[in-house]
Amino acid sequence: MIFNWNRSIWDLAWQRGTDLPPALLLAGPSGVGKGDFAQALAQAALCATPSSQHEACGSCHPCRLFAAASHPDLRLLEATSAEDAAAAESGSATADSQRIIGVERIRDLRDFTEMSSHLGGRKVILINPADRLHPSAANALLKTLEEPPPATFFVLVSARPQQLLPTLRSRCFRLDFRLPSTETALAWLRENGIDEPATPLAHAGGAPLAAAELARSPFWRRRQELTRLLGAADITAVELARAVDSAELGSFSGLLYKWCADLLSLRLTGRLRYNPDCAKSLGQLAVNSDVLKLQRLMKELTAAVRYLEHPLNPRLVCERMALGYTRALSTQEH
Repeated sequence: MIFNWNRSIWDLAWQRGTDLPPALLLAGPSGVGKGDFAQALAQAALCATPSSQHEACGSCHPCRLFAAASHPDLRLLEATSAEDAAAAESGSATADSQRIIGVERIRDLRDFTEMSSHLGGRKVILINPADRLHPSAANALLKTLEEPPPATFFVLVSARPQQLLPTLRSRCFRLDFRLPSTETALAWLRENGIDEPATPLAHAGGAPLAAAELARSPFWRRRQELTRLLGAADITAVELARAVDSAELGSFSGLLYKWCADLLSLRLTGRLRYNPDCAKSLGQLAVNSDVLKLQRLMKELTAAVRYLEHPLNPRLVCERMALGYTRALSTQEH
């Protein structure tokens, strides 16, 4: 799928007609449609009868194989858990289950790139997210791109292109994705059944696909209850911690960070960013909130991201967050 805000990038990708660069890097924030764009690009590159706008026809034999995820000239490389990745052979796997693309996944492409196309057209290799390439995998891929195989097209997708090897980036034609305008994003969200989309869009940093996913998530339905508790000036750390389930700790920490960011912004600039629907309660709290304690808590929440997926003691982590928050509301005595 090519979203309307990415249409100009599609035209740029095909500016040389059917002569695509050997490797494309789709770079930009999460939630703006890079993955859908990459899939559309791969299908179009394999299509037997593309349109004049270089879009896949959707009905030819290669397109039907693509739709069935059985096209023999397509390889999709996605990140897997480090414990299961072949790259762990060197001891690179860690207990935090970081998802990577291991070197063996790249080495396994050797036969694919050296063989002729099964259907007589291009071969496509789609790597998403490319910033999850293990260093040894990135180096192996670089060697391949230094002498690109004939009729083989690489598509790399990354929300963090700065984490890719500079030499790897230099081998790719880069397409930069941007956030759509707020008006465009809100209109798209409403068209896709998201009521009152301004708040999820703000929480998603302006990325419409991420906002839609957030608005449909089970945690978003809990947000109203949690923001009501956060907005109560007399809330205690115990009450707040009890209201948060251990399974939603990661989502709660993100919500708390954005809530504190709005308090801090209101305190210092008089503006808020993430929670426009809670402007009244945030405004009341911001008057007496402690700037230094808010900053300290936000720093702790940022650091906590590294271990929130598998905290040793979820309840203790939750209580620490709640205590830090209530202490930042300086109208209370602790």
